Amino acid sequence: MTEFELRPMEPADGPALDALMRHEAQTTAVAMTTHYQHDVYRALIAQHPTLLGVVAEAPGLEGLVGMATVFLGEVTIGGRVYPSAHLENLKVREDVRRQGLGSRLAAWRIAEADRRFGADGVVTAGIEASNAASLATASRWSTQLLGPVRLVIGRTLSKRPGNVGDAQLEVRPLEDGDVDAVVDGLRAFYADHDMVPPPTAADLAAALAPTPLGESIRQYRVAVARDGTIVGGAGVTERFKLMVDHIDRMPLPIAVLGRISGLLPADRIIRSAELHLVWHAPGRVDAARRLWDAIRHEWHDRATNVVGLADPRSSLTEAFHVGRSFAPRIELMAPVRSPIPVDGGRLLYMWR
Repeated sequence: MTEFELRPMEPADGPALDALMRHEAQTTAVAMTTHYQHDVYRALIAQHPTLLGVVAEAPGLEGLVGMATVFLGEVTIGGRVYPSAHLENLKVREDVRRQGLGSRLAAWRIAEADRRFGADGVVTAGIEASNAASLATASRWSTQLLGPVRLVIGRTLSKRPGNVGDAQLEVRPLEDGDVDAVVDGLRAFYADHDMVPPPTAADLAAALAPTPLGESIRQYRVAVARDGTIVGGAGVTERFKLMVDHIDRMPLPIAVLGRISGLLPADRIIRSAELHLVWHAPGRVDAARRLWDAIRHEWHDRATNVVGLADPRSSLTEAFHVGRSFAPRIELMAPVRSPIPVDGGRLLYMWR
């Protein structure tokens, strides 16, 4: 039995984290490696400034043999705000699996969250619905399993899409004078959702600010009606500025399907943009649809696809329209440990 040593993740761990992630990815049926555009540690912090991490080492073994991260924030449940911890990036190197390291890494994250906010906080994660092993592991610490949330992948559009709904809708970047209207719109739209970060002007500004990498990785677009009223909005996280995914190997049928659907680029490098805090005014799902289409076109020269997350019961599933697609449906589940029960009848928000 290997003796593992766990310690907090440090800035100098970037190269070793990169090696671990690439090694771990090559053991899967579809060999996909994530290539970071910057030092891995710096990129993880740029993505989530409140991120904490743990790494594992073992005597006699070179490099890191495991890692896990958690980022801290706040979420609303039933209209009340709770501190939160979002679990991500649990990796165990293949040569040391089935020795309990994954459980120890997971426990470290939860213990760190408890140390910071105790039993009053919410712990959650996003896990693919088909990943039975990870869901079983999460059942050891969670009190509920929520979901699913649908992950919609739309290829970017080189041609400007035709208008859907109100032809007078304008999609443009957020301006300083728009912030109050956007925050009010977010609060109204997500009033029937749980697990939503409480929207504030300060948090919106912080999300759009330049990162320590020297550039912003998030932008915000609004949909404006002909009378100047803002009737929708969408945040865009430019994930491709931090990392891209190289498809190194995949079964031929999946490769053919990917090419037919347009979701597999010719160079097999996936450059993603991800949407967050998407909303529309009552009765204006066309505004969210226009944002979805406009963003897919605007980012076509930088990204290969745009990703949206939505509760299947939400009007956003209508907005995130991709037409006829051969791509498999991807759904995520959210194991949650909460100080109060989360009402499964309410809509669920999820972001990554």
